[in-house]
Amino acid sequence: MIGKKVPFFLNLKIFLVFFLCFLSTSESSEKQYLPELGDTSSSAISLASEYKLGRLWIAQLRRTVPDFKDPISQDYIEHLIYRLAEYSQLQDRRLEIILINQKEINAFAAPGGIIGVNAGLIFHAETEGQAVSVLVHELAHLSQRHFARRLQRQEDRGLANALLILASIAVAAASSPEAVLAGQQVLVQQALSYSRSNEQEADRIGFLNLVASGYDPQSQSNIFEKLQSLSRMSGTSELEFLRSHPLTKKRISDSKLRANEIKGSNYLNNLEYYLIRNRTFVHFFKIPRRAVSFFKQEIRKAKSGRERVLAGYGLALALSKDNKHKEAVEMARTTLNLKPESLILQTALLEVHIHAGNNLEAVALGRQLLDINPDNYPLSMLYARALMNQSDFDKSEEVLKELSLRRKTDPQVWYWLAEVQGLSKNILGLHQSRSEYFYVTGNYDQAIQHLRYALELAGNNFQLNESIRTKIENIHSTIEALKELS
Repeated sequence: MIGKKVPFFLNLKIFLVFFLCFLSTSESSEKQYLPELGDTSSSAISLASEYKLGRLWIAQLRRTVPDFKDPISQDYIEHLIYRLAEYSQLQDRRLEIILINQKEINAFAAPGGIIGVNAGLIFHAETEGQAVSVLVHELAHLSQRHFARRLQRQEDRGLANALLILASIAVAAASSPEAVLAGQQVLVQQALSYSRSNEQEADRIGFLNLVASGYDPQSQSNIFEKLQSLSRMSGTSELEFLRSHPLTKKRISDSKLRANEIKGSNYLNNLEYYLIRNRTFVHFFKIPRRAVSFFKQEIRKAKSGRERVLAGYGLALALSKDNKHKEAVEMARTTLNLKPESLILQTALLEVHIHAGNNLEAVALGRQLLDINPDNYPLSMLYARALMNQSDFDKSEEVLKELSLRRKTDPQVWYWLAEVQGLSKNILGLHQSRSEYFYVTGNYDQAIQHLRYALELAGNNFQLNESIRTKIENIHSTIEALKELS
């Protein structure tokens, strides 16, 4: 197992101290390592610099927020956002999407094409259109370069303000304003909040893209009203999303007026979204048997085939989580028979076989599904797990290595690749994969340490030695860049 993670709130405080301390940094040190933000005449940051700054920051974000370790949900949200980006005004579509293990409804966009989504958005949004309304809003913040425009309003110390904004986004991502140090809350809140004009622009452009992508125009006002309701229910604690995106009566009324001008029907209402939503339901039930009871009730209430599919899927996952493995497999099969073409339902049968320890069935089904759906991310991850459980470590490593070439910044791929390499006694590979894991999660000291272990094992392989040394040098360069901020 890869070492214990630093406690979440401690990580967040360290992260904030790290970036907020930069406010006293000298101008000369700003320029040495970091992307150029433009001079006082332009008072802006280029797209290329936004990308560099975002990539410098993203590993620290991964170290700070708890990720939602579910390849199936991650794959769904990635495909959805990339499809929505096609209808957006984004010039640079090199997106990095992080699904966060937080139940509160929240999403954010950061420079460099970084989009963070709480699993709670899917949990709370009653339709895919409602969730999409939030996502297209964040894409609009990116396409209209509101980050750069916030910097432009503050003509001096652009980099300091940039990093303060990024630190404040970390607070929003964590849904934890209490982690902000005393005396810095006002600064962070000012940096976090979009201007009223930015919000109106993101609403308007997001709405146009919502409609263009085929969703119900009423979805935007519906999610606004949902947010308003959740905010009232939370009492004195304002929703984190509303701290950065203040919701006014005018925003809601404007959204309704825009929607009423659109005449149409047959809007997108994908079954896939509701299946993923039921995954979040199962996940956020702390007591599995309560999830089982909930979905059994849903099956009893179901009046259509669609409702039976959704309830059956949730019940199969809940039974598996409650270690009722035989019942879980039976329910997964029954549900799949209702809609045999659904890849998510096919994958559910593979999942419950793995959790049940049905290794032969899991490996056979995983191989079959990957033959039909080559390079599928969640299937590759599940198939690798099934192979691990069957002690076919070499094949599992092969699957994960191939996946790591396509998903070079995915912590879970590197985590499980290191695990299987440890089981297969490939110690050199284990240290290389652990280094990659620690690098993409912002733990640079550990990343270097594992590369040094790998270097000791590389022997006289000149090419491998040079490759490892180059990686160590690159990490040192990143560390030096970050030190300039502290």
